Amino acid sequence: MFNLDFLHTINTQFKSWQQQLQKDEIYLNRYQHFVQDWIGKLRKPTEGDRTDLTRLNNANVIGITCVQAANYNFSQEFRYFDVVIIDEVSKCTPPELLIPALKAKKLVMVGDHRQLPPMLDMKTLEEVSQEIGSTNPELQLLQDSLFKIHFETANDSIKQMLNIQYRMHPIIMGAINQFYDGKLECGILEPDTKRAHNLAGEIIEESKHLIWVKTPGSNQFQEKLTGTSFYNIPEINAIEILCKQFETTWASRVANGEPKKEIAVITFFGDQLRKIDERLQSKLFPSLQITTGTVDQFQGMERPVVIVSMVRNNSRGDVGFAKKPERVNVAFSRAQELLVIVGCHSLFTQQGREVGSMYSNVSNIVRLHGGFINVSRLFS
Repeated sequence: MFNLDFLHTINTQFKSWQQQLQKDEIYLNRYQHFVQDWIGKLRKPTEGDRTDLTRLNNANVIGITCVQAANYNFSQEFRYFDVVIIDEVSKCTPPELLIPALKAKKLVMVGDHRQLPPMLDMKTLEEVSQEIGSTNPELQLLQDSLFKIHFETANDSIKQMLNIQYRMHPIIMGAINQFYDGKLECGILEPDTKRAHNLAGEIIEESKHLIWVKTPGSNQFQEKLTGTSFYNIPEINAIEILCKQFETTWASRVANGEPKKEIAVITFFGDQLRKIDERLQSKLFPSLQITTGTVDQFQGMERPVVIVSMVRNNSRGDVGFAKKPERVNVAFSRAQELLVIVGCHSLFTQQGREVGSMYSNVSNIVRLHGGFINVSRLFS
């Protein structure tokens, strides 16, 4: 401490530090209200603000859809990027994927290769194939997503699978872990608390997170065909009863200021979806926020409670679209707190080879946690 050269060095550095501190203070004073100003401009922009907000040449991170990346003005202004990250890449058709990929020095694709390929005009590939009466090579090119093909053939050095999921209760995860070779782990701490559905009533118990409402194979529970699509009225009846019970259970919470319970009702067939929409009108369930859709439409979405209508129930042993593992994976992996499967258990579990094994694995998880409910309990 008594070395004069050392003290002189410290004194010189101290002055430098003071100057840097003054610069930092000036910078902070200039930008401390930046976020508030930015929000204000977005909410009530002047004409000058609009010009500033649409000028992207000073941005180093830009969010855009794959199709918007093909916009002429955007393409002229941004010919390439150092890194392009494409999210939900399994849902991209090859042209959609190529548009942003051509702008990338480095391309990062993020998605789930064990889920469905892109949709065509809001229909499944199978539906398009049936309508045009063709299984030609052009359609076959879309059977698997481009991402799946590349992921499965890529060198291990450039790919990584994320095994920890934070969406669903571990019991629900147990039903879909087969699609990921049993490698999924639940990253939710205290899942019984954080993924509690709080819908316990006459049918659903609080500890149950995976339910299969079993319908018999008798004629009155079998499917009906219209055109190339199927519907199943008894399943819709069962779903309506479940939603009425959820409404009764949740109404008091909404009355005390809690938000509506979000519930998704999804199915494999368009005709079934239309009839579900007719039955589950929002005015009948004021305490629930019910969203409906086909399984394919729900890829990439999630809801606290999901009811899956399986529809198919026949003496021919035909499960149709529900034999594709990627579609079943999507259907059963949308739920966070409670998954309810409504359908003919015997039809699906007695399928041959991989399909029967797939549903038997789900059935085993349901049985392990006491989640089977005979549909007669609902109607009684």
